[in-house]
Amino acid sequence: MLFREAPVDRPEELFDREAEFGELRGALGAGRLVLLLGMRRVGKTSLARAATHDMPRAYVDLREFEWRQYLTWDDFYAALRSALPRSRRAAEFLSRISGVSVAGVEVEFARGSRRPPPPEVLKALDEWAGSESRRLVVVLDEAQELYKLKGGSLAPALAWAYDNLRNLAFLLTGSKAGLMHRLLKLEDPESPLYGRRVQVVRLGPLPREKALEFLSRGLSEAGVEHSPALLERAVDSLGGVIGWLSYLGLEAVRAGRLTEGLIEEAADKAARLAWSEFCRFVRLRGSMRYLHIVAAAAEGATWSEIKRYLEIREGPVNDAEVGRLIKSLVDEGWLEKGEAYRVADPLVRRAARSGWGC
Repeated sequence: MLFREAPVDRPEELFDREAEFGELRGALGAGRLVLLLGMRRVGKTSLARAATHDMPRAYVDLREFEWRQYLTWDDFYAALRSALPRSRRAAEFLSRISGVSVAGVEVEFARGSRRPPPPEVLKALDEWAGSESRRLVVVLDEAQELYKLKGGSLAPALAWAYDNLRNLAFLLTGSKAGLMHRLLKLEDPESPLYGRRVQVVRLGPLPREKALEFLSRGLSEAGVEHSPALLERAVDSLGGVIGWLSYLGLEAVRAGRLTEGLIEEAADKAARLAWSEFCRFVRLRGSMRYLHIVAAAAEGATWSEIKRYLEIREGPVNDAEVGRLIKSLVDEGWLEKGEAYRVADPLVRRAARSGWGC
């Protein structure tokens, strides 16, 4: 079925991503460090999985750390352990490192001061891939979460691997472009990764006509009747974000029909889910000012308009504080910056327009 609750894993399961799929495959074939960027629920994980489906890969899913204030190296190594190729030969190469124990294909990393340095782990993986005459793709899904890593940065290890390990490629996905920039510091002459060639693939929402086609095809496959007017209404509510369109499609399949009431109900449920994620961010940051800024930018607002709205709600706020708050929202992917600031996710926008609180 076209509508899915979880990300897809095979190229043929993607919808209307042929151009981005080809671009990403080409980037992985030609480059050493590739970034896949796009807003939440736009399909980055599906595209990354599909593009590396037939490649040796270590798929490190960092999404579990999104609501953590920080993560440790032991946390990262636990996620890496789960991602390693289940290969006896790969395990054999890793077993040569101090701080690594192996039982069959299972690999364990020591904790704390006995933990192996990242370059040694990457070197062992590179040697294994070379012995197989293959290239291993290390995928860091939602890599910006590594910005929270305490006690160091992964950037020096990535730079060293870029320069020395020919059998590894790195694919970093991210929905928080600002944090990704701060993590890698690609334009900072003092950054370990400065001067390295990085290929960037951007994934956007579906164009309106493709969003309509996605819903129509998925509903038709499931035998659910629908009208063009209802499809238009659905896309008006959800935009072209494929995760939200899939959510509505699954609800319609379960109900056995698509109605205006179901569209409104699904959009409301999706908005509540998206808003709950935003409220977790607000609570982690400990400032309700973020809530006011998102309300101000629901339909688009300039910096001055946001400041004016914030001061109506809270009294005088200095420029530096306003700038810091807005930058944080942009970095985290809640706001996007064009001619004005605007809430990125259409469902968060819906909630903000409705005046929801946290």
